Amino acid sequence: MSDVKVGRSSPWAAPLIHMIPQRVRMEILLTGNPISAHRAYEIGLVNRPAEPDELLPVALDLASTVLAGAPLSVRAARETVMLATEMGRPARRGAGLSQRGRAGGAGGFRGEAGAAGAGE
Repeated sequence: MSDVKVGRSSPWAAPLIHMIPQRVRMEILLTGNPISAHRAYEIGLVNRPAEPDELLPVALDLASTVLAGAPLSVRAARETVMLATEMGRPARRGAGLSQRGRAGGAGGFRGEAGAAGAGE
């Protein structure tokens, strides 16, 4: 993350907008100072810190947990997160509601959406 120290821009940093607070993002980008794995975990940039020899077992454990979920619900949750990072706030809300309907666990939402959109 030393782009600022060598006179380059940081196009890779755009996703940080959705990942870490602005004040932390500014410090990282404006100083070009590296951050430790512990600090990356503290600010939410890393989900699960692991020692190098533990990386594969930790990743496989996470993958097993995801695979144990209901496939349609996992897919809907992933799509909602992906849409939310690409859209503005109003579109996120609508996307979230439509994803709940797809997962099949939104009995009340279907009724509410139908009532709200009855004139459509």
